[in-house]
Amino acid sequence: MRTDTFIVVAAGAVPLFAFGEVVFTTGMVGYPESLSDPSYRGQVLVMTNPLIGNYGVHTDLLESDGVQVTSLVIHELTDAPHRSSKLSLQEWFDKYDVPIMEWVDTRALTKELRERGVMKGAIGIWDSEEDLNSLWKALEEAPSYDELDLVDEVSPREAIHQSDSRPLVAVIDCGLKLGIVRELLRRGLGVVRLPCRSSADDVWETKPDALLLGNGPGNPELLKSQGEMAVELASDGLVTFGICLGHQLISLGLGAETYKMRYGHRGQNKPIRDLRTGRCYVTSQNHGYAVRRESLREANLREWFINPDDSTLEGAYHEELPIATTQFHPESSPGPIDTSWLFDLFAEAVREGRWNL
Repeated sequence: MRTDTFIVVAAGAVPLFAFGEVVFTTGMVGYPESLSDPSYRGQVLVMTNPLIGNYGVHTDLLESDGVQVTSLVIHELTDAPHRSSKLSLQEWFDKYDVPIMEWVDTRALTKELRERGVMKGAIGIWDSEEDLNSLWKALEEAPSYDELDLVDEVSPREAIHQSDSRPLVAVIDCGLKLGIVRELLRRGLGVVRLPCRSSADDVWETKPDALLLGNGPGNPELLKSQGEMAVELASDGLVTFGICLGHQLISLGLGAETYKMRYGHRGQNKPIRDLRTGRCYVTSQNHGYAVRRESLREANLREWFINPDDSTLEGAYHEELPIATTQFHPESSPGPIDTSWLFDLFAEAVREGRWNL
């Protein structure tokens, strides 16, 4: 095994070659939602739960319109019928030509990733030493995940009006999970999704009452300008909410710092603690970067939530501007609904023109 890359080789995989950043998730259920989450774009996902595919794929409440992972690594693929299933997991992946690698000791692989950190990996077919060397060379020459500007692959090309109800939330879509849209609509809010690289003028043209920056793939440093744009809008009085990547971008726009985590937080069993109340919640998370807590003071941000496992920042709010952010996913999808009340709080802030924190 080499020190800078990790390679997974499987016979019979389709397509012949797929690479990405190898990451793992500890979720026991919710694989259709995870696999359709655009935040996983450019990544090889390892599932620690040994049986995947147990209830097929329902296709009705996915987080996007298809499979987003580069490839999937599991221990055993199952195909049990379920009344809500429209496709088997294998049929779903075949539809998008994404490979699945089976019969891997994924828990041992996860231990390796925890010890050494996430790394580049590949799935491919080889029949000779020459083929294997070619695969190694292609992997080593491939750009690292940190260098990839992935949002253009998952962001809409033009505005999408989900609902023109009032009040209206303008959403900067850098790979938004549709579960976030469903939560906003459920609370009677209008929603317009804008391309990730939209300008402040583009946002104002929609005549919004609030702004939301959602999740998405890749290194937040590559989108720092969008965080600065959000801060500009908040400075003009627009109530602003950041989730996951949006939390990181807004923090960067205010002058805070982000860093790459060794293996990130991915799963539906991640704890957080509310520093205002002392209450703890179980949340759904999917991120490999975090905001450095020591940098919040210069950004005029106050800590809101932290992770009791490793003390990473899980949420913040601004001391003066109408800004609040969470690193975790309050919409769950998949996962517990412990923190869905944050969308109630956001809806209240949109209608009142300020956060009540």
